[in-house]
Amino acid sequence: MFSVKIQSLAGFNSTQEQFVKRAMHKFEAVMNTSLLKERILMFDTITGHGFEDNSGLTNREIYEKLMAGSETYNPEKKFQADLFLILEENHSPFFSLNPAIGFGLPGSKEITTYTWWFDKASEARYAGHIAHEWSHKVGFDHSFEPTSVRQFSVPYAFGNIIEELTTGM
Repeated sequence: MFSVKIQSLAGFNSTQEQFVKRAMHKFEAVMNTSLLKERILMFDTITGHGFEDNSGLTNREIYEKLMAGSETYNPEKKFQADLFLILEENHSPFFSLNPAIGFGLPGSKEITTYTWWFDKASEARYAGHIAHEWSHKVGFDHSFEPTSVRQFSVPYAFGNIIEELTTGM
């Protein structure tokens, strides 16, 4: 059984903390479904079967790596996402075709989300965002610049799958 454990919360008020806990409960519930497994194993793109920027891994290997929960800073196979979440005050960019909603630096435990986006996000969107950022912690990456296939990378596709499967929960 996979678990999502919030190790720390910084910058959130009590109402926001409750929102985060509900969203992470949904993330955890979806991680333990056969539907998630099926969606990852059957993932296909316009470029062929499989994820982009996948380090040569098959869909099954990607699923197993995500489920193992072995973050790069703690490679123990623990079947758990350890989350160190930060909410940072940041205003919506005046103009940007691809504004950042948050980040997780490589090798770092923390996942930061910007208030401009968080304040209007649904629980499902937030769960998808955290899934995206957490997949970086497990070692998956994508192009920094927007490309035609970036949406098919593990972080983007996994985040989108989590968002879709948590919607309506």
